[in-house]
Amino acid sequence: MSKVDLVFLHGFLGIPADWDQVIRRIKTDLEGTGVGPNFHPLDYFNLPNLSPKNTFEKVATEFVNTIESTTSSSRKILVGYSLGGRLALHIFEKKPDLFERVICVSTNPGFRSSQEDEQSERESRDQFWSELFLNHNWNEVVAKWNEQEVFSGSVNEPARESSLYRRDLLAKALVNWSLAKQTDKRLLIRKYPKKIIMVVGDKDKKFIELNRALLKENPDIGIKMIASAGHRVLFDNPPELARVISASVLLTKKK
Repeated sequence: MSKVDLVFLHGFLGIPADWDQVIRRIKTDLEGTGVGPNFHPLDYFNLPNLSPKNTFEKVATEFVNTIESTTSSSRKILVGYSLGGRLALHIFEKKPDLFERVICVSTNPGFRSSQEDEQSERESRDQFWSELFLNHNWNEVVAKWNEQEVFSGSVNEPARESSLYRRDLLAKALVNWSLAKQTDKRLLIRKYPKKIIMVVGDKDKKFIELNRALLKENPDIGIKMIASAGHRVLFDNPPELARVISASVLLTKKK
């Protein structure tokens, strides 16, 4: 039986258990295929070397080191959702040959150099959210977070209890890993169209447009549309997301 390591990165306000439904379905999908998956949903917020106290550049190197030391198969597939997808692009860029494929779910490739105003506005907005998560009433802040337009058409995340988090790290993530501080990854995506798969929900209007623009620039880019899903694909339609991941595993199955 061939082995494959599947590394999962949750999103902001996420926890490793967010991937449970997806992982269960992948196990079912791969039964009898001759592929034995090893699952690694990383609890990266709670690992000092991978926490949001680090910059994108530093944490990408640390992620590579961690993945190399905790996985044993020659086949490695990296899966990231939202913030986790943006981190996945940085990790992949650091060492592309380490990964057979990167699957980015509801992932923003970053601002273009021409979008300075939007980038500045995003930085201010993330500073605002950082202060809220650090100092304001937890339930009110989470409710306000869930009301953002990007989540319309998507189910709410599972209940998020404050005891699951260090609020200072959430605040750090919003600043250090802000989209405003991310370099544009469009060139990276264009360079590796066979390795990078972008996944988007069919109700996620903003990210559908982002992916259409990517596709227009390079028709070879792999983009998968998930039915009956908004931005929170892994909660809206975990079976279909699992099928995309399982298909990617089987596409390059090694004997």
